[in-house]
Amino acid sequence: MGRNGYIWVFSSAEIEEEIDEKLRLKFNLDADETVHIILDYSTFTIPVKITKRTEAIYDDPDDDKFIECAVSCGADYIVSGDKHLLKLKEYEGIKIINAADFLSFFNKIKFRQ
Repeated sequence: MGRNGYIWVFSSAEIEEEIDEKLRLKFNLDADETVHIILDYSTFTIPVKITKRTEAIYDDPDDDKFIECAVSCGADYIVSGDKHLLKLKEYEGIKIINAADFLSFFNKIKFRQ
């Protein structure tokens, strides 16, 4: 469950590897820093073992890991800023939206209760 108690946040080893790589290459962080960030990240995510491989993102097959994680855990949403994922809009009933749209949707539901 997410830190606020309402949202379940799932991740996979493949996703954590990509986060580590981006932190090192894009932000020039050293291995010690990335280890701490990944450990902190893992405190509010639920690990998922990928059960189904897919080829859904033809423009960037490396992004398939996010689809695979969502399918494996039965997610309702993938929240991303990645243009290749957003272009797909939906996969097997899993909606793919950006963070602003998700927060807007979530706030509407939260205030209805």
